[in-house]
Amino acid sequence: MKKWSELSLAELNKTRSKLKGALIGFMILGAFIVLTLFFLKAKLVLFIPAMVLPITWLPIYTSLKSVNDEIRLRNAPNVNQ
Repeated sequence: MKKWSELSLAELNKTRSKLKGALIGFMILGAFIVLTLFFLKAKLVLFIPAMVLPITWLPIYTSLKSVNDEIRLRNAPNVNQ
């Protein structure tokens, strides 16, 4: 995969929307899992994997943050000119 600095602004926006959609989808899925376990009155031991689930979202979140930083850097007015 190319570095963020090698991608065009359109490609960065497309990547940002994909990452944002994936993160939102995984959050909805995690909430659904927790609510399902809660309403089924599952034992506390079954909640442990659901509580670890947000840690698995960290790579997506950090990628999204770096893409947003690169987009912000490119959209910032050039101070030297």
